[in-house]
Amino acid sequence: MKRYLRLIAILALIIPGLARAQLNITAEVGGIPDVGSATLLNFDGSKPSLLTLTGAYLVTGSDAKIYEAPYLSGSTAAFFGDSSADGPDTSQYVAVEANGSATLNFSSPQDYFGLLWGSLDQWNELQFYNSRGALIGSVLGTDVVDPSEADGDPGVNGTYYVNITSSTPFSKVVASSPLNSFEFDDVAFASSVLPVPEPTSSALIAWGLGIIFLVINRKRA
Repeated sequence: MKRYLRLIAILALIIPGLARAQLNITAEVGGIPDVGSATLLNFDGSKPSLLTLTGAYLVTGSDAKIYEAPYLSGSTAAFFGDSSADGPDTSQYVAVEANGSATLNFSSPQDYFGLLWGSLDQWNELQFYNSRGALIGSVLGTDVVDPSEADGDPGVNGTYYVNITSSTPFSKVVASSPLNSFEFDDVAFASSVLPVPEPTSSALIAWGLGIIFLVINRKRA
């Protein structure tokens, strides 16, 4: 009996770690979403219902002491229906100030997320949560580009279109930063980008626990 309880305890410690997702990240100056069927969100107009802001704001222009507008270049603006010429984003975007957060809650699980990440800093962070509220992965500025390039450059070389594909579906993305600021615009998201996965390790472990439970009950009988 003690042997079974020890095994159950070990599996209980392992299972939470299996929730971690593998995140595939690409970034390009002047890039666009790499998923053609994605839903697009550019933050123009009123605040969308899926967005919650805490210490973060929908802003335009720049305030050199707090936030800098993302820099539009390449095909990004045209892809999102913005007629702006190359240069600082003149439309509304999200600025997350020090210790603030911007949360995107999706009505159904997604496995792709893209955003125009402006004046990218090494401490800017994206966190991905599953439908049960468990953290499954995170992305820092230094995960997107080399640390020497994650220096908050407000110009063309500091703004990237970042595409992230997750091996585990997520229902919430939180953008945060311990310092000013995390600026982003032109979000894209999509589901069913990945092929149907094989049975997960979590499912196999759950099956194993069920077998142990049946064995223990049979011995008691």
